[in-house]
Amino acid sequence: MAKQNGTAAKPPERAAERLPAYFLSLTLENVRCFGPKQTLNLSTKDGKPAPWTIILGINGTGKTTLLQSLAGFEPVFDTTVSTRPVPRHLFDSPVLLDPRSIDDSSTSEIRIRIGFDAQQYRNAQAELFVRFDHEKMVLELTDEHSPQPPYCFAYGAGRRVGNAALSEAEADDPTATLFSDRAELRNPEEWLLQLDYAFARTNDEEAKQRFNEAKELLLKIMPEGEVTDLRPVPGTGSHPKPRVEFETPYGWVPLRQLGYGYQTLVTWVADLANRMAERYPNSPNPLHEPAVVLVDEIDLHLHPKWQRKLMSFLTGRFPNVQFIATAHSPLVAQAAADANLAVLRREGDHVVIDNDLGHIRNWRIDQILTSDLFGLETARPPQIEDKLRERGKLLSKSKLTAKDQKRLSELEAEIGELPMGETADEVREREEIKKTLALLMSERKKAAP
Repeated sequence: MAKQNGTAAKPPERAAERLPAYFLSLTLENVRCFGPKQTLNLSTKDGKPAPWTIILGINGTGKTTLLQSLAGFEPVFDTTVSTRPVPRHLFDSPVLLDPRSIDDSSTSEIRIRIGFDAQQYRNAQAELFVRFDHEKMVLELTDEHSPQPPYCFAYGAGRRVGNAALSEAEADDPTATLFSDRAELRNPEEWLLQLDYAFARTNDEEAKQRFNEAKELLLKIMPEGEVTDLRPVPGTGSHPKPRVEFETPYGWVPLRQLGYGYQTLVTWVADLANRMAERYPNSPNPLHEPAVVLVDEIDLHLHPKWQRKLMSFLTGRFPNVQFIATAHSPLVAQAAADANLAVLRREGDHVVIDNDLGHIRNWRIDQILTSDLFGLETARPPQIEDKLRERGKLLSKSKLTAKDQKRLSELEAEIGELPMGETADEVREREEIKKTLALLMSERKKAAP
């Protein structure tokens, strides 16, 4: 399948023809801040698609670019490009492959490796890649029979609630918010009201179940005790439009009066659930169907309690979804100890992808912050660190004057007692001490008569 010099490829006409698929890897070359070829691993050690991948890195190192590269392969319907679904983000508006950022002799490329989960394609793999050589852009498959990319939903950092009713909205792009700050997500209140109306109109048990499942999903994702119930409210004289209200410790309030963290989380999770139901209309449980979900800054506006639990919650509700997310939080990294972790690092004029981060199971937050994942020199407050450095200089002197002794006492009083072992170096030092002691004990046993 290819598009060259403005000629659109012809993907399958019916969405049902697309097989359950997941990403196994992403490779980029000469794409924005990525120069020499770099690969993001999206699979487990045994080569299966990783249920979770968390991408870390300081601002400006290309985390969003990685998500956009994956989402760019998702075929979307756009009549300005073709009468059939096409990967518009890579062709109609090549935001990733900017020829101005590389010299005339260079070639940019984005390549994805895909694994399939359909019975007849068990353990099968395929590759798709986009290449840009300043004259044409080409989308190719490893062979003409290769299936399409995974069903992909994406959520950018600017996750805004839409105002339009779902019934008024056209078939929209499920990845739009990752590429445009002006794009809006579907209105969760409208979704709940439609489900409630379907049950009220038909009194059908299946419609009732759909509403209760949506209600449970949104309530369970909230911190315990903060939002305890929700209800549809018909329009009245002062509020002519129907709405959904949430029960909080302060009474019943509409969605837009909840905290911004609540709004953001409810909006994108409801958007995902609504799109899954739309994608799999005949499924007994659409949330259990396969898909790939990309989330930029998954920890955005979330309290630390939410950051710890969010991954396990989403996996429980969407068990066959592959999540690939960026984050800035050590709490997310800690929760992702069993998931793929990748760090983006700047080296000279380009960024490299580090997929080999070691094991951080059972590490404390301060140890994660001072590890290679985040690179902080210390987890202590800066003012305390300055005092410790001054104290170290005094103690390094061969002889202390009376003035030095006085200052040392002042510093130790200001510093107080410090916890030990909060840095990665201290963790490694303790492990080395343990190994040395074990070796000494072994040698002592051997030498004993």
